[in-house]
Amino acid sequence: MNAYRERSLSRGQLRRRQRPAWLVVVIIAVGAIAMAGLGFGLSLLLNPAPSADGGASASSSSSPRPCKTTMVSPAEVLPRSDKVKINVYNSTSRVGLATDTAKVLSARGFKIQDVDNDPTKQMVAGVAEIRYGPKGAAGAQLLSFYIPGAVMIGDSRTGRVVDVALGQAYKKLNGEAEIAAAMASPSPSVSGEGCATTPAPAGSAEPAASQAPGPSPSASPSP
Repeated sequence: MNAYRERSLSRGQLRRRQRPAWLVVVIIAVGAIAMAGLGFGLSLLLNPAPSADGGASASSSSSPRPCKTTMVSPAEVLPRSDKVKINVYNSTSRVGLATDTAKVLSARGFKIQDVDNDPTKQMVAGVAEIRYGPKGAAGAQLLSFYIPGAVMIGDSRTGRVVDVALGQAYKKLNGEAEIAAAMASPSPSVSGEGCATTPAPAGSAEPAASQAPGPSPSASPSP
């Protein structure tokens, strides 16, 4: 009798332990759905959806920067005189003009390289010509404050050395007070890809709008 009861109990326990096949399938499906939901949630956290204006932001970042105008003084952007190397040439028949002017420019801090008659063999009728290459543009602009009325002439030289060819109308360099006042005066400067650019005529040496402004040209130097 006891043996029969034990076998009955064992069969009942076995039936309780064995789960139907459909229940196993349901458990697996629920687990798969839970895992998929967890993965989707993680993907949202790691890669948030773009905002409503996301497309506009992307397009604006790829568009050219707008043209911006700021007030800039030459003293803020131009180099110091002791950083500028120059050649001083005499383009007149006046004896000693280049030598005397070179001494004054040296006293003002400029690094004098060569002092001689104009190697181009030309006679400059105006105040002076300031000749420079792309790398010497900033130094040439600084020098133009010292020689008002000088004509700026850009060329294809590769170095930073600036030439100043003194002409018949040259009298003397600007005074320190005049130079300081002119260099402290701010002028509008534009920058940005959206700025309209007007090509300069061939042979013109006008500085670009985004560069530091130079002094206004005058018919003759200030006394």
